Amino acid sequence: MENKEQENFPLDSVDSVVIRFSPEEEKECYINLRSQVIKLLYMIESEERGEGDIDLWFYGFMYELASSNTLCNNKLTKVVVKIHGLYDNKHYKEMTHAQIKRQIMESRGILTHLIGDEK
Repeated sequence: MENKEQENFPLDSVDSVVIRFSPEEEKECYINLRSQVIKLLYMIESEERGEGDIDLWFYGFMYELASSNTLCNNKLTKVVVKIHGLYDNKHYKEMTHAQIKRQIMESRGILTHLIGDEK
């Protein structure tokens, strides 16, 4: 049998599939992230009291936040930057509670604005 020319394409030559959330999916994502941002504050406070280590949870949250930013057309970039500032090299452990709370509450405010239910 004679081999026909195969249509093999290198992976880098094929356009990747771009997945984006619909406006409804974005809103649901923002609502979920807003609650997780507040959970982050409680978890940091708990860790400060010696009640556990949040490293693994925080890593997962950063992964979810970065992925959500991509799926939401990069509308979460400011939140990613603020939370990553806490996460990077466990910088939150060197910050005052007021500094941590300010970054988290500003992130919450951004998410509330994106959700569109500001009072």
